[in-house]
Amino acid sequence: MDAVDELIEHRRPHGISPMLSRVHRFHRTNPQVLDFLVEELRDARASGWEKTSLGSLWHHARWVLTQKYSAPGETFVMSNNLFPHYERIIVILHPDLNGFYGMAKSGADLDFGTMLETPSREHPKKYVRRLLWADGTSIERGWRPATAHTPQPVARRERVQRKPMRTVRLGTQLSKSE
Repeated sequence: MDAVDELIEHRRPHGISPMLSRVHRFHRTNPQVLDFLVEELRDARASGWEKTSLGSLWHHARWVLTQKYSAPGETFVMSNNLFPHYERIIVILHPDLNGFYGMAKSGADLDFGTMLETPSREHPKKYVRRLLWADGTSIERGWRPATAHTPQPVARRERVQRKPMRTVRLGTQLSKSE
């Protein structure tokens, strides 16, 4: 049983929504997506980024992962509907990333028993709010899985190589095109 399985089992007494079942099914079929996202977030932070967007990384994952990831019964590859749940899964399993990327209110909060912190008076439109348990407890002090999530290396698509520039003569002018 991995950490996500434990999280789902922890939430089972509160009910499992169809969306949470869908997210769990996707994760069970494609655990490397979570690994990829966590590693990318850690790389971004190590590179000096103060904050980032998991939505952007979700789209990036579609591009660089070597396979098309879906789950049985899914019509979309890495549906955007899944990433609000992944935002919360990542913070719950890796509290060190809490507050590193923005999250919007979502039905995922009901599924996981979480909420976003209330913006402070000094920063009423604060972009990055921390995730809390629904009772106001910090994620770091709440439920923890017995099995830590340890991201594994993920196969990526080969990097796209830039085509060399070539010179084309147009009339008497020279122009460069790709």
